This record gives sequence, C-alpha cells and structure tokens, in this order.
Amino acid sequence: MMRKSWYRRLFFSYFPIFMLTVSILIFLSFLIVNEISRNETGKANRITTGFVMDSVEKSLTKVEMDVLSEAETNKSYSYFLNGQAQSGSTMLYGLAGSLRALKDNHELVHSIYIYRMKDQKVLTRSGLQDAKTFGDYPYIEQALQSEDRQWSPVREWKEPGKHTSDRVISMHKRLPLPFGGQGLLVINIGVYPLEQMIGQMTNSVVSYLVIKDGDGHTIYPAASGAGGAVKEEDGHQLTHLPSARLGWNFESGIRAGQLFEWVSVISYVWIVLGLAVVVLAVIYIIYVTRRNYRPIQLMMQRIQQLPSRPGEENNKDELWMIDHALQSLIRQTVDYEQQEHANVLIRRRQLFLDLMEGTTMETAAPRLDDLSPFVDGTQRDAIRVYAVMVVELHDLELEQSYTIEGPQAGSRSSNEHGGEDQRLSLSLLGVMQELAATYGWQGWAEWMSRERIAILLRTEDGDGEGLLAVKLQKMAQTGCEWLQGHLGVQLTIGIGGQTHELEYIKDSYRAAVSALRYRLTLGVRDIVTSDQVPQDNEIPLYTYLPLISETIRSFRLASHDWRGQLEGLFATMETDKLKDGDILTVIQWLQELLEREMREMKDVSGALDRYFNGPEAERWRCEVESAPSLALMHTVMLEHMTTVYRTYVAASETKSYRAMVSEMKQYIEEHYTNPDLSLNHLSERFDVSPKYASHLFKTEFDMKFVDFLTRLRMNHAQQMLCNTTETVQHIATQVGYANSITFGRVFKRVVGVTPGDYRKLRLKPEDSLTGGAL
Repeated sequence: MMRKSWYRRLFFSYFPIFMLTVSILIFLSFLIVNEISRNETGKANRITTGFVMDSVEKSLTKVEMDVLSEAETNKSYSYFLNGQAQSGSTMLYGLAGSLRALKDNHELVHSIYIYRMKDQKVLTRSGLQDAKTFGDYPYIEQALQSEDRQWSPVREWKEPGKHTSDRVISMHKRLPLPFGGQGLLVINIGVYPLEQMIGQMTNSVVSYLVIKDGDGHTIYPAASGAGGAVKEEDGHQLTHLPSARLGWNFESGIRAGQLFEWVSVISYVWIVLGLAVVVLAVIYIIYVTRRNYRPIQLMMQRIQQLPSRPGEENNKDELWMIDHALQSLIRQTVDYEQQEHANVLIRRRQLFLDLMEGTTMETAAPRLDDLSPFVDGTQRDAIRVYAVMVVELHDLELEQSYTIEGPQAGSRSSNEHGGEDQRLSLSLLGVMQELAATYGWQGWAEWMSRERIAILLRTEDGDGEGLLAVKLQKMAQTGCEWLQGHLGVQLTIGIGGQTHELEYIKDSYRAAVSALRYRLTLGVRDIVTSDQVPQDNEIPLYTYLPLISETIRSFRLASHDWRGQLEGLFATMETDKLKDGDILTVIQWLQELLEREMREMKDVSGALDRYFNGPEAERWRCEVESAPSLALMHTVMLEHMTTVYRTYVAASETKSYRAMVSEMKQYIEEHYTNPDLSLNHLSERFDVSPKYASHLFKTEFDMKFVDFLTRLRMNHAQQMLCNTTETVQHIATQVGYANSITFGRVFKRVVGVTPGDYRKLRLKPEDSLTGGAL
C-alpha cells in the first residue's frame, strides 16, 4: 500500500488567511467574469470552427487527390480519352469499375464521371452514354467554358436511372492532367453526407455554423435546410474563417440566449460560493488540496499500472515512486537514443547501397540532405563532383560486423577476436575518410562485402576533371602505402569516373568494380582506374576449351609441346584482356580436366593423387588464386604441372620409358649449367635408380650420361665462342664448369683444339649434337 505523504504535506500547508483572500478574489472576479466568459466563449468557438474547417478541407482534399492519383496512374483513362476504349470493351468495364471503386472508397463522393471531347461521350460507373442525353450536360458545357478550379455552389443533380435529384457540389479537372484538352473528370460531392459529417462535429443547440463559397452562396446548411441546423440569423456571429484551399468562408457563433444564460449560471454559482466561503472554508481547503494532488494521483495511477519487477516494494511513498519512474524513463530514453543512432546508421547504409545500385533515386537527394553523411563544407549553389573508389582487401579475415557501424557493432561478436576485428574495421573506414579530407574530398565509406569497401567522394568542381583524377590517384596511393605499412593490409583500389549527378553514381561504382576485375590482366597490384579497363572484350569462354584440351592431351601423351601450349593459353588470355573471374574459370577448367585425365590413368593415378587431393592440392589452388598477375599465375601453373608431369612420367616408366627419357633430356637441357648435375642428381630428381637412368641413356642415345652432358656443354661453348666476346673463364662457368682449366682440357679432348684456338680459327660448331641422338 502506497503512503500518501505528499497529500498530507499539501493539506497542512494552507493557512486560514487563504479563506479571506479567496473570499475577496471571488467577489472581485464576479465583476469581470462576464467579459472573461465572453472572451473564452469566442476563443472556444474559434477553435471549434477551425477544427471543422480543417476536417472539411482534409476530407475534400483527400477525395480530390485520390481521384487525381487514380487518373494519373491508371493507363485506362488515357486509352479512353484517345478513343481506344469503346463500348463493350474489357478496358471500358475496368475503367467503370475504377470509378465505382473511387465512389465506394469515399463516403462523401456522390458520383464521378468522365467526359470525352473526341466523340462527346460520358462514362459513368454505370456505363457509356451520349453527352447530349446525359443529365448533367449543362454543367459540362459550363465547365468547358470556365477556368475555375474550385468547388461549385450547391446544385441539383439527377443521376441517370433515378426519379429524384440530389444536392451536390462539383469540381472538374481537365484530362489528361494537369491541363489537357481531351476531356473532363467531374467529381460530385453529396451535400447530405457532408452535412452529416459537419453535424457530428457541431452542437446546434448551443452554436450555429454557416459555410459559404467565394460568391456568397450558402453551402451549409443548404438552401433546402439541414435537419437540426441553426442558421445565421438565429444567433450572434463570433468567428469568420476563410479557407484558402477550398475558397469557402466559415462563419459561426453562439445561439441567441445561450451566451447570456451561461453567464448568468456562472454568476449565480460565484455568488453562492462567495456567501458560503466562510462556512465551507475547511471543505474548500480539502477541495484545493485534492485538486492539486490530482495530477500526482493520476501520475501514481499510471505508475502503479506498470508491471513491477520481481523483488520491488510497493509500499513506498509517492516521491520515491516518481523518482524511480523517472530513473526508468531516463534509462529508456538513453536506450531509445542509442537505438535511434543505430537506425540512422542503418538508414545511411541503405541510402549508400541505393546510390551504388541506382535504386529509389527520386528520393536520394532529400535523404542525403536529411541524413548528412558528409561534413557539409561546400556551398549549396556550388557544382558538386562525385566519384566512387572501391577498396578490395586481400587475405583479411573479419567478422561480419560491417553491416552496422558504431560502438554497438563491436558487442555483437561473441568470440575473443570480435573486438579486434571491429576496431580494425572502423580503423579502415576512418583512415580512408581522413585521407579523402586531406586531398580536398569529402568521404563516405561503407562495407559492401567481407573484403570490399566502397567510398563515395564529393567535392566542388573547381579544379577540373584532370586535376581531380590526379588527386584521386595520389590519395589512393597514399592510402595503400599507409595501410600496408601500419596495418599490414594488402589491398587493391579501383577508381571510377567522375559525375555531377546522383543518379550516375552507380556508373562510377560499376566502373570501379569493373576495374578491379582486370587486376590480373593489367598486372596491377595496388591501383586500377576505370580508364585502364578494356572496352568491348566480351569473349565467350568456350573458345578456350580447344586450347585446354590440346594442352592436356599433350600432357597425357608425355609430349613437351604442352609447355608451349600452356604458354599460348596464357598469352591468349592476356591478349583477350579477360576479367579476373573469367581467368580463374579457365584455370579451374584446366585443373579439373588435368585431374580427370590423370585419374583415368589407373596405372599412375595413385602416385598422382596427392597433387589433386589434400594439403598440397589446396596449396596449389591458393597459390593460383592469390597470384597478383597473369604472368605469376602462369609461373605457378607451370611449376606445379611440371612437378605433376615428372611424377607422371616416373610412375609410367614401366609402360613408356621414352617419356621418361624425353623428360630427362629436357631437364638436362634446362640445367646443364649446374656444375652439380650428375647421374645421382638426375636419379633423385626422377625417382629412379642411377643404374636405370644410365641404362635409359645408353639405350636411347647410344652413349653414356657423362658423354651426353659433355657434348651438350661443348656444343653451347662453341656457340658462345663464335657468337660472343665473353672470356673463356666466363664461358666455362656458363656451361657448368667450375674453372677454365677443366673446361679447356675437356674442350680440347672433344673438339680437338683449345678454346682460344677455336675462336681464332672461327670454326663452326659441330652439327652432331643438333640432331641424331640429341
């Protein structure tokens, strides 16, 4: 039970002196009560009349706007005016149904019809008929000659098919909107429902209300009289309000006798109170106390109606409960403000996405001014330039908290790394926006995906498009260097074109995103501008299938041509300027076809399985996908396919030793400059025994491995002696000898002369190593 301590304080705070004071005030107030009553009555009458006028304006304006909106959005109106909807057509029935729906949706609407000038036809909700036989044709003739857009005076209108006429007020609009010359749209408002609506808002016993149009014709009460309505001559006018929207005048006042009767009653009450004030002093104090306590009481009733929390005591006094309620209200207000701040951030992000996607552009400008994502430092009449910059992050793992900015977003992460990821996310956004301000741009950054940030930049058009483009590239370069140096973030920035209109921001964004798609082809790691993007390069990817098939076929047949074909494939992609996604698709096709071909080779599929499944296969795919350029991707693919090829050839030696020998020969020709190249080194490389490797060379080339390597080195040495001026020492190291003494001894044994004499004699290299065994 609540203790009424505040009530007792109020009750015992009054003194007997108040009784005398109140008595004097009562008798003095009697002298001025009459004038006060008149003023207050006039004020109340003016408020009531204003309410009635506002209600009538809103009702009629809503009818007008709904009808005009239907006429503007419904294409059937235009077809009807053009003569495309004739009697009996489905379109005509639909248009008549639209008129019926408008009439049924508004109680004030008596009827709606359309007049077509082309053939003088009238369409009502009942159907199509000739205008000259239409009952309201005189009003149509008057409307065609009049430019008045206001409601007409009260007039009699007999609807086709009825024997009695109704009182209506009418408005006509020329079609098509707003000032067309093909027809008329006539809206008739019934006077009776209008009188009923006004009658519900007025008290005819106490006051009267008269509504007149601009020409002085009475609209309410109508000439025929409204039931219970009080006319102007029945009382004294207190209020005159003109309606600029309707062109009507609202006049009202107090009915004769009511004002003075009411004043008299008030006066008698004051006299009685004045005579009985001394006797009823105590009662009056109680009354005043309760009256002053009533707001507190109402407040406490509302507080007590709230559900109480478990463990809360309800026997506290009013002050404690009010204080407790205020604390709860303050806490809820703070929570609401935080939620409102989050809602603003969400609305900003939605606006950002709309600008990037080019949707709901008709409201973009007011929403941009309302949400104010930019620090407005530009003049309102200045020509603004917009540009979009897209930042793509590489090898960065972030929680999906980029959809909500602000401190609230950090609390959404449940793991121990969520706060760090959120701080990194906000740091990236803050750095990009600060860099924009440094270079004279206003920046607005939002996360578009887990690895991509879009930045909308705005500035004044004072430096010219060329200089602004230079500033954008400098800003992007500074951002790359700072983020890579301080945060260790690897990124690529795409820069779109400049535009002056909000509706073309989407084109700048698409250009920036498109620029990022050509990073591999262009060989750019940090910054790609939209003017670097090739145009009209949509090449069907299926044209690469023959190249892929030929490459894999040569690979499967152990032919060395697959390396050249692979190089040709990458050269074709570079020439065609494919997008990054298309390049990865082609590479994926190549990998999948290679894996399928190797799996079909049952004799060697077990040895090659680790290259297509498991950690090594995953490492290969990651290296290919993370390659910063097409050239490096080619290198990664070549190295991996070479490893697979050598394993494939080694595993197939029992089936085809010629492929093994061919691969060994290729390896020797590529690494003959290595002084450590030996039979043991070759056997370890190809997973065969040295004895078996020696046997392969003897069988295939009719010479030992050492003789094969020596003649290969000597052949290259002869070429260098004839075609270059390098020293003998340098040539010796270039062909795989540690010193010139050993090289000279071997050269004389194989060729017959020393290297110096060979150069002096200008002998041509032997041809024996260019063909035959080699």
